Order: sequence, then structure tokens, then C-alpha cells
Amino acid sequence: MRARVESRKKPATSAAARRPGRPGRGAVEAAGTVTPFLSREHIIDRALELTRQEPLAELSMVGLAREFGVTPALIHYYVGSRDDLVSGVVNRYFKARVERFAPPTGDWRRDLEDMARTTCAQMVEHGGVLRYIFSHNRFRLFQKVVPGETDYGMEFLDRSIRVFRDAGFGPKHAALGYHLLQQFVLAAAYAEVGRQLPAEHEEYVRERITATPKARYAAAHYVARTFSRLDAKTAFDAGLGLLLDGFAGWLGGTAR
Repeated sequence: MRARVESRKKPATSAAARRPGRPGRGAVEAAGTVTPFLSREHIIDRALELTRQEPLAELSMVGLAREFGVTPALIHYYVGSRDDLVSGVVNRYFKARVERFAPPTGDWRRDLEDMARTTCAQMVEHGGVLRYIFSHNRFRLFQKVVPGETDYGMEFLDRSIRVFRDAGFGPKHAALGYHLLQQFVLAAAYAEVGRQLPAEHEEYVRERITATPKARYAAAHYVARTFSRLDAKTAFDAGLGLLLDGFAGWLGGTAR
């Protein structure tokens, strides 16, 4: 009887037999047990990866279903609604932001600079999420989470404000400083992703200026060469320095 039962067991599916780029619904472990391939974590991770190239606002359940070789209904089963998908992706994005933060040094200027640079770099990497946050209010910071799940947008806010608070900034300046810094980083990253810096179009910018009458547009001609060469790094470094200098002024100019 036992021999007949064992003979009915289906052989484990070979990973090599799967369709390239279309993982199966199960993964065979060394012990011979089968565990589900799909999970909410798998789907959210893949969706976040896709936002390196695709706008989050255009990411669909149907598209994700094609990625995994399953039906859209199965994506809904694991993830929930489209709001759940969007918030899940943005929450994973904020988690990566928080994990990239270096341990606090106690030097508020150095810590804020590190936060700004790591945040900008991640925004540029995931242009699809950046574009969503730039143009949408829903899930811009706070996320749709279940009890026991961490809202990493809130975690990001708290960690950032903590730097201002521990440096001695009052509530007003801590709130304003956080807001201004995030606005600057968001705009800088968006300009880089959208190729909006003059250096991305150096020849065109310079030609347009120099083709105009110098007597009438003397100031534009005055900066034509320098302005047309303005790149993302130069603009970011200068803007961040001005902001941090301004924050130091709130503390009487003594905190550097």
C-alpha cells in the first residue's frame, strides 16, 4: 500500500525546465518540500525594481502578472488593491532610504548632508517613485500599513527631525528645516532624472543665448558660458551648502 502511495507523488519540477524569465509558482527546496514562489514581498520587491525605469503611477497589476507569469487575480490576492501596491512600493522605498542612513555622528550638519545625499541618490535610482512622489499627495510620506507593520515614511520623518531636535533647533525651525531640505532634494533629483540641468543641453542653451542681441540681453550673455555648463553635482553642492548655512544661522551661526 505504501509503495502505491509513494508512486503517485509528482516529481519535483526542474528549475531548468521553467520558461526563461517566467518563474514557476513553486520553488523546490533541497529537502524536497515545495513552498509558494509568489508572496507579497516578492511582488513588492519586483515592483520597486521596475520603478528604476517605469513610472510608479503607470505600474499595473496586469503588468506585474505578466512579470511573474500568473493571472492578475493572483497579484490582487497577495497584494490587495492598487493603493496597497503603491503604498507597499513607496514604503519599501522609504525603508531603503532609512537603511542607507549612516549612524548619527552628533554633528548635525554632517548628518543632514549625509541624509540629503543618500536620499537624492536613491531618488535618482528609482525615478519612477520619484515622479510619483513629486506629483501625488497620497502616500507621499505616510503609508497604508497593517497592525505590526512599520510605516517607513514615519520612520524617515522621525529620524530626520531627530537630527534637528538633538542639535538644539526649536520645533518651528526643526519642522521648517526638514521641509525645506526635502523640497530641495526632491527638486534636485527630479531635475537630474528629467535631464533639466543646463549642462544636459549645453550647446543648445549657449547657442540660444549668443544668437540674441548682446546689447539687449547683456546679463544673459554675461553668464552664457557658465550657465550652459551648470551640472547636477555643481547645483546640488551649492544649494545644499546654502541651506545648511541658513540652518546654522538659526542657531546663531555657531553650529557647523
